Amino acid sequence: MISDKCDWLLKQARLQDEVPLVDIAMQAGRIAAIGPRLTVAAAETWDVQGCVVLPGLVDAHTHLDKTYITTQNKSGTLLEAIAVWRSVKNARTLADIQASARQALRAAIANGVTAMRSHIDTFEAQDLVAVEALLRLREEMRHLIELQFVALGNPGGSQEEQATLRQALAMGVDLIGGAPALNTDPQHTINAAFALAEDTGKAIDLHIDETEDPTMLSLAYLADQTIVHGLQGQVTAGHCCSLAFVEPSIADRVLDKVAQAQLNLITLPSCNLVLMGRQMQPVPRGITRVKEALARQIGISAASDNVHDPFNPFGNYDLLQIANLTAHVAHLSGEAEIATCLHIVTTHPARTLGLTDYGLHIGAAADLVVLNTDSLKTAILAPPARLATFKVGRLVVRTEITRHWEDEFPQYQ
Repeated sequence: MISDKCDWLLKQARLQDEVPLVDIAMQAGRIAAIGPRLTVAAAETWDVQGCVVLPGLVDAHTHLDKTYITTQNKSGTLLEAIAVWRSVKNARTLADIQASARQALRAAIANGVTAMRSHIDTFEAQDLVAVEALLRLREEMRHLIELQFVALGNPGGSQEEQATLRQALAMGVDLIGGAPALNTDPQHTINAAFALAEDTGKAIDLHIDETEDPTMLSLAYLADQTIVHGLQGQVTAGHCCSLAFVEPSIADRVLDKVAQAQLNLITLPSCNLVLMGRQMQPVPRGITRVKEALARQIGISAASDNVHDPFNPFGNYDLLQIANLTAHVAHLSGEAEIATCLHIVTTHPARTLGLTDYGLHIGAAADLVVLNTDSLKTAILAPPARLATFKVGRLVVRTEITRHWEDEFPQYQ
């Protein structure tokens, strides 16, 4: 309800293709009204002239502690990436980590991201420097972007690993993380993560089966344990690459369990295309079974993962580019499938992050992105520039684009 005048009025916005344009009124950080030709006073008015307006993009899996460091990785494999990272990470100061992460967040915000979840290494005591750096940065940038953090450690590991993981959670990290497939007993790691969740009240977000090994299907065990612990809808699994290397009947069985457990899945196409299948011919795509997950109405999202580091030299926190890449590699080329690709970087990850006030409806948080296109379909087919990002009704960044043709096209007879 608009009491006097709204803070912002976006006029002539496109929320859906082939339907009339609408105006969006924002007041006190919320969407106060949506409709054609709103007659309300506004402190700021912008006629976006038919440009697409989306709810803010949500990046559900990143690594801000690693971003914008060396991209050295001669073999291009996951194991060398881990080794290179371990060799350089402790040389970075708190200020170094903040500077790189701040650069990443500015890029993400300019690309329309209004919420992000980042994993932070928490294996050894020295890793707590990065935890402190990013917690401080979250406070510094809280009015620009909503940040959630995952303690990426080793539940059930050594005494130091368990102590570091618990300390990170006590400091304010939001979720319990880990990579069970990197351990000799993945089920032990998963069991320890659930025990820690029960003890701390924190949710779980694990790196699952980031491997080409078809016998590594800890995703199925994770689904089973989610049901046993009554945590349906509260557990997240990233990567799930091995699912792409099994027979369809096995994949169907695992995905049926995933659907029953209401797991949140996250595919990381850019990083996994770089890392997976280096020694295989023909070279596989290496990402999880996105199409099959969508068919089961599993809440699957696509996210940036690593950007400009030993795990992945590519990327710029552009989720529309990630959605476009996902559409390519997951064969999501049908009309309905292309439309669904917008959901894997908006509504699906918003549910994963538990953003209950998310969306384009009256009363929702006014987290919006304006695109330089008049077609939602084009947003996926040829990701356009972002013209503006709003966070809780505040204009955070605006990009102006001008183009001038020096000569008219020649007229051919």
